[in-house]
Amino acid sequence: MKHLKEEFDKLSFKEVLMYSMCFVCMTAAIVCIFLSMYMEPRGEIHASVLTYFGLSLGFCGSIFGISAHYSSNEATFKAQILQLVERLEASKGGPTPPTISVGA
Repeated sequence: MKHLKEEFDKLSFKEVLMYSMCFVCMTAAIVCIFLSMYMEPRGEIHASVLTYFGLSLGFCGSIFGISAHYSSNEATFKAQILQLVERLEASKGGPTPPTISVGA
């Protein structure tokens, strides 16, 4: 549990806000599904509730996907910049034009 607390403390405000929004959205969707089981007609979940649940899953998936995509791109960008700086320091002559490749 201590490890989780340390990892949570490393998150930025934006990340905490994103994960909190996902948690609240999924909790609301699950509660909505359970409540619809006890409303008339009993045992039947209306299509609008299922649509809301699907949209909630899509919202949370997009938040996690965007977060993972940009964190991986950030690491690649940092590595490319460090390579460029090392080449410039190694040459010590005139600055060479940057050759940063844009990957897919």
